[in-house]
Amino acid sequence: MEMSKVVSDFLKIYNRTEEDLLPPGKLEAKGVFSGEKEFLEFAERDYNTDKHWTFEIKKQECALIVIDMQEDFVNPSHPMAVPEAYRMVPRMKKMIEECRAAGVPVIYTSHTIADDAKHGFYEFWEPIKNGAIKEHSAGADIYSGLYPLPNERVIRAKHAYCSFAGTDLDYVLRNLGVKTLIISGTLTNFCCESTARTGYFLNYNIVFGDDICATDNALAHEATVRTMRRGFARVMSGEQIAKVLNDGDDIYKKAVQARKDAAAA
Repeated sequence: MEMSKVVSDFLKIYNRTEEDLLPPGKLEAKGVFSGEKEFLEFAERDYNTDKHWTFEIKKQECALIVIDMQEDFVNPSHPMAVPEAYRMVPRMKKMIEECRAAGVPVIYTSHTIADDAKHGFYEFWEPIKNGAIKEHSAGADIYSGLYPLPNERVIRAKHAYCSFAGTDLDYVLRNLGVKTLIISGTLTNFCCESTARTGYFLNYNIVFGDDICATDNALAHEATVRTMRRGFARVMSGEQIAKVLNDGDDIYKKAVQARKDAAAA
């Protein structure tokens, strides 16, 4: 039997041979998988399964978190610009407008670095050492094409990837009665993923916008989306999110019913 790509990729990445894989009988979950080859196929299916039954999205409990859509990260003429974040601006703008119209709070974050709060950023990121996203600089401000309204909260004292680390984001959200976070912004696999993970650990429901998050590497983006889908979030497009906010969460209801039907079959 021909080896699947899932199995061959695993062997290549982990520098294993087919003989290293655990056989049926040694690795077994009755009715789920038998042997490591089936286990790898099971895991792959799970990474690609949208778990929309996990929670219902209720707009009165939501907030849109616009993560680090700043001049230095979005404007193509700036030193750390992410082209896909720049191309994503029209979708982001539409998502922001949909949330505003639905009464969903829009909260922005701005990743800033100062000499006395730099951690290891100067060593990891040469442009930051040279002044990118410097605290109080024009480049660290929110991108002009997505600028917040005067009454919208901006978390500006954010010195780490995670939007919760050392900030008052959690206080703001709880004060608003928010239970579900819609994650958007850049970079998918750094600040967006870090914020989503911590939000989940703080018992927020997480909606991860797969086309309203962007990064500088397609494989890195996809890896984050797969991880979010498997164990952290409902992964949805901006269009799907907007429809749910406007019309109610039929996706959730259908997923719950389909799961009940499958269990009864």
